[in-house]
Amino acid sequence: MIKSWEKIVSIMLAFFFAQSCSTYSGSAIRKVENQNAKISEGRGVDSGKKLELSMKERTSELKVGEKENGKEKLVSPREKTYVRMNAETVSLKDYHRARFPKSKVVFPDELTPSEKKYEYRIGIDDLLHIVSWQHADLTMDVTVRKDGQISFPLIGNIRAEGLRIPELENEIEKGLEPFIKDPQININPKETPAQRIFILGQVRKFYTTVGGKPYFHLRPGSTLLDALSDVEFYADADLAASFINRNDLIIPVDLKGLLMEADLSQNISLLPDDRVVIPAALKEITLLGELSGPGRYKVNNDTTLANALSIARGINRETADLYMAFVARNKQILPVNLKRLLDHGDMSQNIIMEDGDIVFIPNVQERKYYVLGEVNKPGVYNYRDPVTVIEAISQGGGFLTTAQRSQVIVVRGDINNPQIYEVNTLAMMEGKSLEKFILQKGDIIYTPRTLIADWNVFLNQLLPSFQAIVLWDVLRHL
Repeated sequence: MIKSWEKIVSIMLAFFFAQSCSTYSGSAIRKVENQNAKISEGRGVDSGKKLELSMKERTSELKVGEKENGKEKLVSPREKTYVRMNAETVSLKDYHRARFPKSKVVFPDELTPSEKKYEYRIGIDDLLHIVSWQHADLTMDVTVRKDGQISFPLIGNIRAEGLRIPELENEIEKGLEPFIKDPQININPKETPAQRIFILGQVRKFYTTVGGKPYFHLRPGSTLLDALSDVEFYADADLAASFINRNDLIIPVDLKGLLMEADLSQNISLLPDDRVVIPAALKEITLLGELSGPGRYKVNNDTTLANALSIARGINRETADLYMAFVARNKQILPVNLKRLLDHGDMSQNIIMEDGDIVFIPNVQERKYYVLGEVNKPGVYNYRDPVTVIEAISQGGGFLTTAQRSQVIVVRGDINNPQIYEVNTLAMMEGKSLEKFILQKGDIIYTPRTLIADWNVFLNQLLPSFQAIVLWDVLRHL
């Protein structure tokens, strides 16, 4: 009886030993197919120039260890992945309205007839030159008094304020009829203090000032071009960001388009007391990486990504990694493809720069991967030699006890619509699988706490952590 039990126990132990020594039956590496996982449209993208739907072609170099004739082998299948890139779109008018959130913004093509047309009316302190034909003794200059009236020989006081020139001429002629046969009066305004507009901001030459502020005397039909004919601008004047303050209205006017591109739609008629404001360049952006002139720059309101790269004297094309370049805004990474912009002329990528933007172009030789999730030292790591997922996790201080080691996730390619791989590191570490997952630069290794069921939810949760660690890595070198 005892021998029978010993035999049974021996068989069971041999069975379990054989099971533990057997090769892992399944693959430890699985590409997540048809997961439809992508970041929600517009997520992480601020208002800017229209960023349209575009396509980006990238070649994948997945290297997975396989067994061939009992030996491990590295394979490198090449596949094309087409990544759709979605972003918030905004009209130019909405973009300008966002600059003045507390004001009513009206554009030149939206002005009502009353707002477009200027008709001179006599005002207090205006100096009028009155000519009486064939009566030199009645030809004189008169000033409109504070009570709105003028004094004229033979007539006395006449109300002038608020009248048009023909109306005042008619009033004087009627007053002279008892004294002069067929009087003819002609009036020309010589000085019109109430009929002026002020020009403020980045101007350095103007012939007339009041209290140190340059101004322009209005004449009937005076336009923006008339007012700017004697003006010189400072070099840092942001002409495209100019605007007119008219009572409670803000009227954005593109002086760059008007003066340099003959865009006469911006040449609006001026009204008394308009204030034309030409601001300085107020946006500051940071350009880093493989550029001829990296640094911080003041830029104009309409400066685009391509303009910004020109300001930094261009990209070092031999060393720049355009695929991994990015624009960061408000601690978020914008889905902008510099490869498409610079090599394919895709202007949908040419977004307008905003204050505080960071443009980073890494070195093509620089190899980095990102370790996130349930590890002891999440962070950004550099490598030279090929590195596996397990080696990368070791660099990250190893797994926490809460780590789900049977489902380590590798996110590769565009973060907005990536390739996703599940790696069973537990099977690899226990020797049940001889496969290896070799990393590429830019790979994100994420160790979850629980098994992932919804890939859309996972990616939306991953994005903030990834962006934060990428920006930290860039900013620590500033």
